[in-house]
Amino acid sequence: MWDLKQHTYEEIREIVVDILLKRESVTYDPNQFGHLTSGAAEVFARRTTQSGQPYDRHQQHRLHPYDAELVRDVFWDLFRQGFITLGMNDSNPMWPFFRLSHFGEQTLQNQSPYRFHDTSSFVAMVKKEVPDISPESVAYLDEAVAAFYAGCLLASCVMIGVAAEAEFLRLVDVAANSAAHGPAFGPVQKLTFIRQKITRFQNTLKPLLPNLPKDAIEDLDTNLTAIQSVLRIARNDAGHPTAGKLAREQVYVFLQLFVPFARQLMRLRKVLK
Repeated sequence: MWDLKQHTYEEIREIVVDILLKRESVTYDPNQFGHLTSGAAEVFARRTTQSGQPYDRHQQHRLHPYDAELVRDVFWDLFRQGFITLGMNDSNPMWPFFRLSHFGEQTLQNQSPYRFHDTSSFVAMVKKEVPDISPESVAYLDEAVAAFYAGCLLASCVMIGVAAEAEFLRLVDVAANSAAHGPAFGPVQKLTFIRQKITRFQNTLKPLLPNLPKDAIEDLDTNLTAIQSVLRIARNDAGHPTAGKLAREQVYVFLQLFVPFARQLMRLRKVLK
């Protein structure tokens, strides 16, 4: 049967990579291009099977024609990037046979650890990485992903930024109410503007870093300072009428960046409470 839903390039690419890395089980080994296409249809069908209905692995599934061409685009992009080698072995050295290159196998294993294909899978992923995330942030993230898949990219950026701000303010409140650290972080809580709070919090945290557990502050500059800046700027730009056109890939990255940011805040909450 046809899978009539059209998907985005990034969704197709993630399915293809999951198949190539054997993260997804498919009927035919993905060593020929036709097998890769049929495998992608199989995975999409399995993921979109309605709750309570058994997935029939014997039923033949086919991609929407638009998606089938995106699989072709993804394949040749992976080839140009050096992730795929044409030919499977000495007995099958030519197209349509292929295999992952050794470089591709090593590199793709480490790319895009935060993968999702709809709103529920994104929220589930965030909750797995950040078990104590607030219901308020989840509500904003739910709308952010829904807006992303609806093509409302500006709205998605705003919702991601609000979720990030909500989690940061939770951290400020925890630190300000701490018996040990409250006197230092209390003034942060009293500031009016979010930019002031961010700067004051970072300046207050810096002298404490040598005494905090390593696992709580590892990659702190990236996971807190850099990502917070990116998400805040994206939110501010999206919320003004002068905002330029956003690419889907940009917003997709913003959604992925939220995860290590929120996880870093959770770690800091635990050591600053």
